[in-house]
Amino acid sequence: MVRGWVAVYTLGLPAEMQARRRGEVAGDLADETQDAMRRGELEHLRRRRLVRWLLGIPADVAWRLFEAPVTAQRIRARLPQIGWVPLSRVSLTMVVIVAVGSAGGLAIVTVPYLTGQATAGTWPGWGPIGFSMGCAAVLVGILLAVPWPRRGVAVMVPGVVIGLLAAPWLWSCWLLSLVGVLIRVYQADRDAWPWRTPGARHTPGSGRPP
Repeated sequence: MVRGWVAVYTLGLPAEMQARRRGEVAGDLADETQDAMRRGELEHLRRRRLVRWLLGIPADVAWRLFEAPVTAQRIRARLPQIGWVPLSRVSLTMVVIVAVGSAGGLAIVTVPYLTGQATAGTWPGWGPIGFSMGCAAVLVGILLAVPWPRRGVAVMVPGVVIGLLAAPWLWSCWLLSLVGVLIRVYQADRDAWPWRTPGARHTPGSGRPP
């Protein structure tokens, strides 16, 4: 659970930042395990880790929203050839909202059918299948938009169309998903402009806006 959470909140960061953060957490977990073995407290380790994880979520989110983007931007400025634009706070918020919403919708509708708990009259017709396909495509599209925004749009749009046909009463949710991926595209294109690079200044007569 802890490793999965680290993978979630480091999503969209440069590879070296992800590896560093995950390595720090892995080392902390290993040290914690060894300490619990020496103390003979392995049976309490899971509960202690769960408490630490819950208490540490606000700090992790604050690091991701305020510190990590600055470091990621410096890495990009140092290595512009990577051709990747870190998420801004707004685009990161939209990505998280869309990803959590689509994953939750997919689980709510799909799990009962996979476990046999859904009744025949729960949702007649092809609606459940279309809804699940739409949620899956939206989830893949929004996650794909982190490294490749336009590819994310290419996957997102068919998913939104299928979702609208299957569950038109959730049009606002499908529209929010589309807006989220478009915000990511706009932010990536805007921050990729040469004059948006940190430290760059407008030169009079250059024809580029400040």
